[in-house]
Amino acid sequence: MMIKLIALDVDGTLVDANNMVSPANKMAVKKAISRGIKVVLATGRHRDGVKKVMEVLGLYPENLLIANNGALIYSGNQLLWKDFLAPDDADGVIKFSAQLSGVVATIFQPDIIYYYLNSSVDREYVMRQFNVFDMIRVKEAKKPEDIPREQLTKVMLITGSADRAREILDMWPRHLSHLNCSRSYPYICEINSGRCDKGRGLKILCEKLGISPEEVLAVGDGETDIPMLAFAGHSVFVRHSEYLPKLPPHVEVTPQGFYNRGAAWAIDKYLN
Repeated sequence: MMIKLIALDVDGTLVDANNMVSPANKMAVKKAISRGIKVVLATGRHRDGVKKVMEVLGLYPENLLIANNGALIYSGNQLLWKDFLAPDDADGVIKFSAQLSGVVATIFQPDIIYYYLNSSVDREYVMRQFNVFDMIRVKEAKKPEDIPREQLTKVMLITGSADRAREILDMWPRHLSHLNCSRSYPYICEINSGRCDKGRGLKILCEKLGISPEEVLAVGDGETDIPMLAFAGHSVFVRHSEYLPKLPPHVEVTPQGFYNRGAAWAIDKYLN
């Protein structure tokens, strides 16, 4: 069946650690667009954080976007879907996060990002992380009580290491266990509502566009991408190391060495 929609993760799939799109990935996406295939970015990032990538790839005028791991879905300037954390859940996550040493709690609303630093966090490290993800409209909360609990799309915990991120997820409070908690990067924990993930976001978008899963190619490289890889009829996981998470049976894996052009490998395979 012909591919009608390509869903692409951003970090580690389309862009490298310097937020740059490789020439191979850029060329492959433009080839897909020239064939009339819709391209949607499916990312944990804020909407502001993908503007440069969209400009580089020429994803206009439609600008399909699944943001904040599926909490917000856009078509151009139109918001098609929203899925906020319940205020009580948001309160619980913020209070728990504020007690964690060496962790930056970043709290996302549709138009702004709040962050809270405890005394053990290096501010320069935080600013570098914000720059990596093009987090522009950010506001520091001096204390956890200053952070709103309404209309939160996700909470992102930036830690110093993969071990620390795993430790946090292992000690996650039981009363918040119904939330969707996973890692986008080995050192970053992402918390959304229990209903929210990229797979559900992609399903909702496909239903609105009248596109079946068999007509979708999804490409990603992390734990937060697995739900959308499971939904799409054709899926590719971009390999960065020997380690691979548990993947659905139909998901293909890029060969070694394609980490900077994994999207191109996937698109070329299914479009040729």
